[in-house]
Amino acid sequence: MVLSAVTAEVLIDKFLRYLKQERGYSDYTLEAYQSDIRQFLSFYAEYSNTVPVEVSEINKIGIRHFLGMLSESGLQMSSISRKLASLKAFFKFLARQGYIANNPAAMVKSPKIQKHLPVVLSEEQVSKVMEIPDTDSFVGIRNKLILELLYSTGIRLGELISLDIGNINFNKMTIRVFGKGSKERIVPFGKRVKTALDNYLTIRQSELSSITLESPLLISIRDRRIARQTVQKAVTKLLEEVSEQEHLSPHVLRHSFASHLLDHGADLNAVKDLLGHNSLSTTQLYTHIQIGKIKEVYKQAHPHAE
Repeated sequence: MVLSAVTAEVLIDKFLRYLKQERGYSDYTLEAYQSDIRQFLSFYAEYSNTVPVEVSEINKIGIRHFLGMLSESGLQMSSISRKLASLKAFFKFLARQGYIANNPAAMVKSPKIQKHLPVVLSEEQVSKVMEIPDTDSFVGIRNKLILELLYSTGIRLGELISLDIGNINFNKMTIRVFGKGSKERIVPFGKRVKTALDNYLTIRQSELSSITLESPLLISIRDRRIARQTVQKAVTKLLEEVSEQEHLSPHVLRHSFASHLLDHGADLNAVKDLLGHNSLSTTQLYTHIQIGKIKEVYKQAHPHAE
């Protein structure tokens, strides 16, 4: 079978539709898959000097050359690994659907990724950042709620943006969250989030639109569901006012949520469930942060630490 320019778009569209309908992937994730696959096909056409590309001719050597090119361009290993995962999934789909005989990416090993400890804020820094938003304006009150939700519940950025009013149980003080693969979980929230929600919904109703259960929780000043980039930009700017660490982002508040829970003696399995992790090993990464803190305390306080 020949993967012409038209056929390529058809096959990519079929694959993305499968991910959305069968796997429940978010639009953001679908965009990443689409970008990775198109980048590879463009590279392979030039690499093999073949236009259009024949799917049956794509081999693991060509895929390895693609990964090598990415590495030489200075791309981080984590991003290279993600692109390879996209190709593995795409070719696996094509093989299963009968477009190719075998998955050429199946035997290509992912590059080894050096694990870095998550960036976290101290509890003092969290307290300071919560006081920054201007609570006399709609945007400020909304940003205050965003900060409280990210830190107090540990939900992901994509989960935050997709929340509707109907996902919140105000009586039980819980939120129904749809995570990766549309996996549902219930997360509790406390009085700070409750207060932030009340303040936000009050000013929203008075200045913008009426609210139904199907209404998006977080909206822009144009009365539309808030954009991912808007939240990223706003939260990162706020975090930069209290921390000089690199790689600040909304995800830092999720990391801080998990780390602070463990600092205060929370059970690791409970934190895993709150975060929506499939594997305990993912959550265990935060225990290394605790070990680092213990070592620092020891060095500063113990007379024989040196």
